[in-house]
Amino acid sequence: MRRKWSSVFVLVVPVVLLAASCSDDGGTSADTLASSSTTASTVDMSGECETGTWVSTGMTFPGQAAITVITPTGGGDGMDIDINADGTFQIDFGPMNPATASFDSAGSPGTMSASFSGVGKGIWTVDAEGARMASFENFNTAKALVTLTLGETVPPIFDNTLQDINDDRMLDGQRVGVFTFTECTQDTLTMTTPFPAGTVEIIAARA
Repeated sequence: MRRKWSSVFVLVVPVVLLAASCSDDGGTSADTLASSSTTASTVDMSGECETGTWVSTGMTFPGQAAITVITPTGGGDGMDIDINADGTFQIDFGPMNPATASFDSAGSPGTMSASFSGVGKGIWTVDAEGARMASFENFNTAKALVTLTLGETVPPIFDNTLQDINDDRMLDGQRVGVFTFTECTQDTLTMTTPFPAGTVEIIAARA
């Protein structure tokens, strides 16, 4: 059976996650999400499409450092995603291969790489509006690394915990680690999360 929706998968830590409450413009308010997640009830994930063990097969990410147009070239596979019937979940980024992309800057070719590391654990919850979320207990247990090579490798654009990125780099109340599940089928799971300058998309297959 194939379903499409926008259920929010949030990583709550001293920095993240959110529940789904609407802002004045029809979007999701980060402040409301953060506060409502503390009063949400745990979700029974028995029989839900997302429940099970998944392994990422790819990941795309937005351009950084004023390089806005990039072409994905592979990677992003290997992260282990476990969503349990009792409402708990875990993402192990350790086995992940970096996602890569190419770009052109003033006629010179370059490459960019993005990856996550660490392990995040948390629970699925549902808020008063009925929005489902999956929230990490601690945003400091996962990191993001983004590097750029243009002739030579320069210092990393990002080499920070998700907590630090959310504190210092995110705008308009968005949070890295707030995942929206855009599609789930018997064999494929697709989810997105905000990231500086755009959105990260992760595609996974059942293990």
